[in-house]
Amino acid sequence: MAAYFSPVDRFEYEIEVKKSRFIATAIPLSSTDALYQLQSEMQRLHPKASHHCLAYILGAPQAPKAAGSSDDGEPSGTAGKPMLNILMHKNLGDIGVVVTRYFGGTKLGAGGLIRAYGASVSELSEHLPTIECAPKIECQIRYPYELEADIQQVIAAVAAEELSASYTEIVDKTLLVELAQLETFKVAILALEYRGVALTLDA
Repeated sequence: MAAYFSPVDRFEYEIEVKKSRFIATAIPLSSTDALYQLQSEMQRLHPKASHHCLAYILGAPQAPKAAGSSDDGEPSGTAGKPMLNILMHKNLGDIGVVVTRYFGGTKLGAGGLIRAYGASVSELSEHLPTIECAPKIECQIRYPYELEADIQQVIAAVAAEELSASYTEIVDKTLLVELAQLETFKVAILALEYRGVALTLDA
């Protein structure tokens, strides 16, 4: 899986199509909650706009953890889907986009809407400041609590991101590990198993 790109910060770009304004706003995304908050914010900031359509990708666009879109009242398939297609085509991940439309008085038709919403996100992506992201895989590890210090050393060595942790007699952690570091991670975990401690790794 190849590297992909994610927004550095919130970014906005506007185009006009037959007097309709299309304001595309992108944010870095780690959960859909932030995207729906952005949509609500744009509805407050632009109460006279006719639509606030959205699209998002969580994770790498080649194999996303989640992806979706909404037409927000536009004819089905004319807004959210073309927006999502552009994000995937532009190799953007961990991203949410809301496109706010002010109707300019001229109906664009289904084909015109598809082109306009697609163009809005495409133009946004051409100007969007991004960072390169390494693809990651979610792993679960379980181990006795006395191995916590050893496991933390492994996690730090591969710069894994801890998503969740449960501490009882057995520690259960969910991690995000870069694919490039996965084999190193597995070898380190298996080395701990050889010490006679029961440990599982699910990747």
